[in-house]
Amino acid sequence: MKAIVVGAGETGFHVAQSLSNQGHSIVVIDTQEETLEQVRDSLDVLAILGDGCSHRVLEEGGVKGSDFLAAVTNNDRVNIVASLLAKTYRVPRVVARISSPQQLDNPLLLKETGLYTVYPEKVVADKIAQLIEVPFASLSEVFVEGRVQMLKLEVKKGAGLEGRKLSELKRLSSWILVAHSRAGKITIPRGDTLIRSGDYVIGLGIKEALKELEQLVGPSEPKTKRVILLGGGRIGYYLLKQLSGRGISLRLVETSPQRSLDLAQELSNVLVLKGDGTNGEVLKEAGIEDADYFVALTYDDEINILASLCAKNLGCKKVIILSRKRDYTPIVERVGIDVTINPPLAAADEIMRYTRGGGVLSFSLLEEGKAEILEVLVKESSAVAGKALRDTLFPQEALIGAVVRDGKITIPRGDTIIAPNDRVIVFMLPPAVKKIERLFG
Repeated sequence: MKAIVVGAGETGFHVAQSLSNQGHSIVVIDTQEETLEQVRDSLDVLAILGDGCSHRVLEEGGVKGSDFLAAVTNNDRVNIVASLLAKTYRVPRVVARISSPQQLDNPLLLKETGLYTVYPEKVVADKIAQLIEVPFASLSEVFVEGRVQMLKLEVKKGAGLEGRKLSELKRLSSWILVAHSRAGKITIPRGDTLIRSGDYVIGLGIKEALKELEQLVGPSEPKTKRVILLGGGRIGYYLLKQLSGRGISLRLVETSPQRSLDLAQELSNVLVLKGDGTNGEVLKEAGIEDADYFVALTYDDEINILASLCAKNLGCKKVIILSRKRDYTPIVERVGIDVTINPPLAAADEIMRYTRGGGVLSFSLLEEGKAEILEVLVKESSAVAGKALRDTLFPQEALIGAVVRDGKITIPRGDTIIAPNDRVIVFMLPPAVKKIERLFG
């Protein structure tokens, strides 16, 4: 595939890196020479200095005959113009990163032009809401309109999985363990895989049957009752809207007097406090001692880290922070921060699903590309259609976690037959990507 990425920032870099690692031909366009130098030094791509809104620059990048273009700068106008130009050159798949809520609902963009749009702030808010809904998970993704869930779970001491091989466990009826992670290395578990406390497992299954999985990984955790947010920007606003109506007490700490007033008037079910989230007295006033989650959403990584550590020290059960600096992630998790989310990477992962073509209904990258999950619509021409799983040349580095047929979700076995129009959820490691693409067409 030939792809163009307009914008070499964090999101653009990650998109280009993922595509390059898959062996595609990539061109990156940006107006900043310093940013492009970082791309040239790290990736096997063609980097062009220029304006992505210019048809001459796009033609220099080979837009004629390209298969994919992602416009992911920090400027909505640039992204929209570059994307519309790409459509005039008949690029089949074009994705625009959009930040303005007004543009997000623009019917001209969504329906008339054929563009795909990704709104990073809403993507991040959705991910955090899914985590808060399942407090025993450190990562959560949903498929099949939210009916199938993927969870990354830490195996705790005394858990049903601890010290046992998978072959020794009773088969789950509604869930399957698709991955095992130890010291950052992800593998697909087999019958002789030994699970230790401190390991992580990734489960895939029916959302309504969470108890079956929760009992395996550790003591059950109470339902989330109180959440405190720091930062009332776009992510905070969308997260509060998501959590409203779920029976959760919601409180927001915001430094801006005007923003505090605006949100208090718009979100009547949220208690808004004006103050500094790194101040222990402000956090105590918000009720941090009884909070299940503290979520730090400011644009300053250092403030998010400091406020979260303060919240944890004052008795908050779990903390989630935004961190735009990738180097911080392994450090902050070692000092007690439960979950770190990088907004540019979350946006890049969402953009990547559009690179897979029409048969892919949803897509998630895990651990910065160490594994992938695809939700695929099976075509009549697919090599797997009409065959039992045991009779397909299915790669060892991949696993089908769920099959959906006529609205019914099943956890497949070797004798499960894959039929045209089934929705299949596949977990795979990088060596299996090309093989899975061939199997499903």
